[in-house]
Amino acid sequence: MRVDNLSELPPAPEVAVIINVGTKYVTTLALLSALRYVRVPVVLIDCESRDGSYAWFERMLQDHDFHLMAAPLRQHGETLDRIFRQVRAERVLLVDSDIEVLNEEMISRMRRMLDSGAACYGSGYLHPAHWLEYHYWTDLPIATGIGYYMARPWIPFTLLRVEPVRAAMAAGRSFMHRLVQNEFPAIPPLSRLLWRRFRFRYFRNHRLGWLDPFRRTYDGKNPCYLSYDTGAEVHEFLSQTKNMSFATVTAEFVPWSVTHFSGITRGSLYEGATDDAYKIADAHPIVMQRLREAYGFTPPACSLG
Repeated sequence: MRVDNLSELPPAPEVAVIINVGTKYVTTLALLSALRYVRVPVVLIDCESRDGSYAWFERMLQDHDFHLMAAPLRQHGETLDRIFRQVRAERVLLVDSDIEVLNEEMISRMRRMLDSGAACYGSGYLHPAHWLEYHYWTDLPIATGIGYYMARPWIPFTLLRVEPVRAAMAAGRSFMHRLVQNEFPAIPPLSRLLWRRFRFRYFRNHRLGWLDPFRRTYDGKNPCYLSYDTGAEVHEFLSQTKNMSFATVTAEFVPWSVTHFSGITRGSLYEGATDDAYKIADAHPIVMQRLREAYGFTPPACSLG
């Protein structure tokens, strides 16, 4: 069914949401695997794709039961904010477009854990806090103690209660990623000035520990700056301010239940991406094989997307 807004969907205990941005083959794998194993209403949101995605998924509506919606292309965190403001569901399962769900084990476990108590706001794998090895949004190595990555749910496959997330957003929190400069947080212009030193290798290798008294403490540490990736700010608010928990599965359990072609959408949007994002050309043969062999789906021959 085509919808113009998530508020048009009937109320449901749980919905799964997939966001597509110009990667229709990979997203098809995510969609078919979610329909097979997740077994809740699935909403596919196409964000201004230029590869014919919307018409592609319109045709798929003839044979598969899901909801299709078009939306403007925004930053990922902003799109997630809008989803949680509009959706008429008690829980939302976020499924990345570059995910294949392999079986029911992980989602079943996540649901059981989330049902364990009202103080649990979500379930899935928790991406732990850690020191960054590379300078923010670059491939330039940095010394330990400079950049700190804040803990967050593993957004590619996570189950969240809507009500607590809305409470976090009402308090000014967002799924948006952001950088926090922590040198002199009480004097932002000075923090911004000191941030510029990381253009030079010496300062990427030396954290200037004498500045620690002026830095705020996070998790018992005094980083020069902090990276809040998608969802980290919501997690921090709910876990530290509201004392809510996130029920976690172990990292070893994830690849047995979910395949992640990490960063295909990011790689397609940002040609100069410096991380380990999959290239579409690398993933495409695997995706096509899985579509044919596991789902009996054979797309027409055309260019990669």
